[in-house]
Amino acid sequence: MRYRQEITVLQVDAYTDRPFGGNPGFVVLGAERLRSSAIEKIVQETPAEECVFVYNSEIADYMFRFMAPSGEVPFSGHLTVAGFTALAHEGFIEVVRDVNLYTLETLAGVLEVEVIKNETSGLHEVQVTHESPKFLRTYDPKDVAESLGLTLADIMSPYPVQTVSTGTPQLMVPVSTMKALERVRPDWPRLVELQKDADWVSVQVFTRETLEPTSDVHVRHFAPTLGINEDPVTGSAAGSMGAYLIKYGLFDVTIPVTSIVVEQGHFVQRPGKIYVEVQGDSSEIKQVKVSGTGVVMLRGTLYV
Repeated sequence: MRYRQEITVLQVDAYTDRPFGGNPGFVVLGAERLRSSAIEKIVQETPAEECVFVYNSEIADYMFRFMAPSGEVPFSGHLTVAGFTALAHEGFIEVVRDVNLYTLETLAGVLEVEVIKNETSGLHEVQVTHESPKFLRTYDPKDVAESLGLTLADIMSPYPVQTVSTGTPQLMVPVSTMKALERVRPDWPRLVELQKDADWVSVQVFTRETLEPTSDVHVRHFAPTLGINEDPVTGSAAGSMGAYLIKYGLFDVTIPVTSIVVEQGHFVQRPGKIYVEVQGDSSEIKQVKVSGTGVVMLRGTLYV
């Protein structure tokens, strides 16, 4: 049998430095050679729930298309880490300088991506510059708490339950303790109903209590309308959360940049870490960057 194309594919665990951790993503290289009708079928065949298709771009170094179970999304942090980890692994980008700058075309716009060299581990850090944060609608904490199986007392007072976006609008829900985070049991129909008229696409629940002393915040993330009940490690939401922490004084500011270490994924047995840098203070947040490393788990050829 003669195949039309041979396409290189990789599976990368993102936001981790070890196999079977972090958030898995399936990377399809050379996607411009694919027929458009093949993309949906490839998504259905892949072992990971989420995929990134890597294209050449006329306005940037690369173009990425991000696919979630519900369909295409404008941006995905972990799939960006997966995509650039795959490009470096295959030699399409050379990580020769300490900091290597690329531009990335997405449906969310053209983004700056830095690949930071690590000769010791060989796991290069992929850092994405997010949009300036937008602080959007606030919500009744009681309604949100009940949709998550919590009580109003679990929500960290007096901080707002609010949508924040650094590219993707996500609902920020601060809880007081790790015990509260452990007790989260979403009422899925109620959570989906709550989202219908809202300005957010997913929910970020977090506490300043952590499992590891080197971490600053522990997170769980829920995106049922995207077909992902609990996301293992969520880069896009980490940027929004970093801005929230600084604006509302939940984290001490350092000048010129505040560094925040996020741990996530432990509740789904896929622990990972995200690194957030916030430039500015509570009166003005000038820039947010989110970074992490990835581990190549699988490499193969797709015959289509």
